[in-house]
Amino acid sequence: MVYIFTVISDQTIMAQQDKDSARIKRIKYNRAKRILKPIFIPFDRYVEYIGLNNIIKEGPNLIVVNHPGMGRDIAAVLTAYRRQLHFLTAHYLFDPDILLNTHIKPALGPVFSKILFPVANRFAHYLPKVLKEHEMIPINKNYDGNLATFARQLRQSIVRAKDYLLQGRAVVIFQITYNILKSIGRKQIVDKEPSKFHPYIPRFNPTFGKIAFELYKEHDLLVPVTPIGIHGAEGLNPFKKMVISIGKPLTIASCFHKRDEKDPITRFTNELERQV
Repeated sequence: MVYIFTVISDQTIMAQQDKDSARIKRIKYNRAKRILKPIFIPFDRYVEYIGLNNIIKEGPNLIVVNHPGMGRDIAAVLTAYRRQLHFLTAHYLFDPDILLNTHIKPALGPVFSKILFPVANRFAHYLPKVLKEHEMIPINKNYDGNLATFARQLRQSIVRAKDYLLQGRAVVIFQITYNILKSIGRKQIVDKEPSKFHPYIPRFNPTFGKIAFELYKEHDLLVPVTPIGIHGAEGLNPFKKMVISIGKPLTIASCFHKRDEKDPITRFTNELERQV
């Protein structure tokens, strides 16, 4: 009898510890949002949200977004959702030196990078810390000549995204405008082919379709996939109007009944691209 009460007591303590840990993580996540949002979206009047009622507030959710900006679009998605989001994030954003010298300084230009160096340097060290602390998913975008290694690292990112979704989390995948594989071995980045639905967005990568299909096949989970279209996020101009349109979530099951030559992953990829 004493053993039973001890086990129950231990389980209660562990459950309370889990709740406390989740609460602390949520507080830190919200604090990071409050710090980062004013940097990229200081004026809410220049941001318009459409379809906020389509947001999935809990449970697994895969979110697919076009990526026209360099920070404002990310901040807009973060602001729209109260729940924690886990982004597939370029690996170099986890390295302060690469982030500062390869991305922040060129974005600021030679004059402002010198004037704002203390702020830029502090931000370059703060952001990687936040990304790691809140369990963002690094995705390698560098190719060192070994295609097998490149593919394995990409697979690791996909597996981690699937694990998060199985835990009931929300994962965000941005559709970047350049083609990683076609850029391999080239000095310049190769732009993706424009979408056949609208030239503003690129052709979508089927990674999110593969994730949705594998979760269904392996775990019988039809994860809802939310399409989000963003327009006007280019640059860092805080006065430029930005529109974020959140569509109704779809599942890959919507592509199972159709009979044509394309597989469900391709059909689902095309449908989400069309929705965005």
